[in-house]
Amino acid sequence: MKSGIGAELSGVTTSGAGVMDSLARAAQGACGGDSDTSGYPCGVAALAAGIARGELSASAALEHYLARIDALDGRIKSYVSIDRAGAREAAAHVDRERATGGVLGPLAGVPIAVKDNIDVAGWPAAGGIEHYRHQVAAQDAAVVARLRAAGAIILGKLNMHEGALGATTDNPWFGRTENPRRAGFTPGGSSGGSAAAVAAGLCAGALGTDTLGSVRIPAAYCGVTGFKPGRARLSTNGVMPLSWTLDHVGLIVPAPEDLTLLFSALFEPAPRWRYPADSAESVQSRAAPDRWTLGVVDHWHGLELEPAVQEAYQEARESLAARGVRLQPIDFAPYEWTSIRREGFLLSEIEAAAFHATALATDPQGFSAEFRKLLDYGARQTAPRAALATHRLSRAGARLAAMLEGVDGLFIPTVPQASFAHGAPVPLNQADLTAPANILGAPAIAIPWGKDAVGLPLSMQFITPRGTDWRAMHLAQLLATRRAN
Repeated sequence: MKSGIGAELSGVTTSGAGVMDSLARAAQGACGGDSDTSGYPCGVAALAAGIARGELSASAALEHYLARIDALDGRIKSYVSIDRAGAREAAAHVDRERATGGVLGPLAGVPIAVKDNIDVAGWPAAGGIEHYRHQVAAQDAAVVARLRAAGAIILGKLNMHEGALGATTDNPWFGRTENPRRAGFTPGGSSGGSAAAVAAGLCAGALGTDTLGSVRIPAAYCGVTGFKPGRARLSTNGVMPLSWTLDHVGLIVPAPEDLTLLFSALFEPAPRWRYPADSAESVQSRAAPDRWTLGVVDHWHGLELEPAVQEAYQEARESLAARGVRLQPIDFAPYEWTSIRREGFLLSEIEAAAFHATALATDPQGFSAEFRKLLDYGARQTAPRAALATHRLSRAGARLAAMLEGVDGLFIPTVPQASFAHGAPVPLNQADLTAPANILGAPAIAIPWGKDAVGLPLSMQFITPRGTDWRAMHLAQLLATRRAN
């Protein structure tokens, strides 16, 4: 997949409609493969390889992204802060190391941006909340420290839905992030800034967080790839929590081929991992498509998919089957999509209320009225109600694990609909298809597949058993390869 990012910069105008039309054109292929039409490498893997081979410098790569931010982000509003001086110093360090034969990390010179609820030492750590606007992180979150160790350039902090409790990224304190695919439409959330920045080519990749779908929903709406690794595969140390029970750090990148390099740099094996884990090597040994069996869903038992989503799902299934992948229908009748997602949302309200209790008591005006309402509701829940929510989620996770037995993964749409206008009612079933992976603690990847009648991107999702992160990445690349062909 080729993109026209470099060419689009020269066509950006100053009028609102003109700028957003240009943004949409730039985002249509904003780094989905090797390079843009000007020859500039796009995405994590291609950019890292180009820098490693000496085809461009880390400083040149950084200036490319800074120029795009200056030209485009005034309308998109994906960033809340950018450390230009720090990023330039880091990029210059990479170039000096390369020139003198120093050892370079696998992500050397690759500009990565970070969601605002993930700590970066010396930078504000607001989590999208006014109360914390001037709170400065004392040290890097564990995942940021690993990015730096791998040589990545930390470019900036990205906008998000307030407190990570929502999926539109219409933030009352830090601004409304636009979907680069269409003016006035949501990028999704809560990692909306992360997805918008990647979709518009304003960074090579981004970190987000995913509690019930907050990486995969915005990736779906913005037409990029979102990966939520399995529980405890990436550390949440230094991440402002929404739900200690359900939170995951996730990755948003232009295309599935970017995931392996980025995940490898961030992954830190737990000393006491509870589940059997695969490896990149074990997955590669089963590379032939006809070695894989995927569960698919024929009957949704009340969950409504937009017609375009249903059609795209059928086309994607046919594409996998044409490659030789075996498709096995799975009956989800015992799984109540909406009610289980609601239990996860309730638990998030309860745990978020506990985390923010002191701040909310001392500075209620530092939280929006909508966010306060959600936190107040969580604080009013009794211990028995919280225990019941935890119990129901545990049972749902066990049912999901049982459904995955006998297959290599589950293949379903990421969201039941395409993006929608800011200010429109939020679909109640928005997270029904993403929440199961958080409840199970399983890896899940969303990749673009198809468009609706007005050209908004649609997305498909792989969910694989616990401990099979490499498998999920391989399956996503399998479908993406079929799409490219």
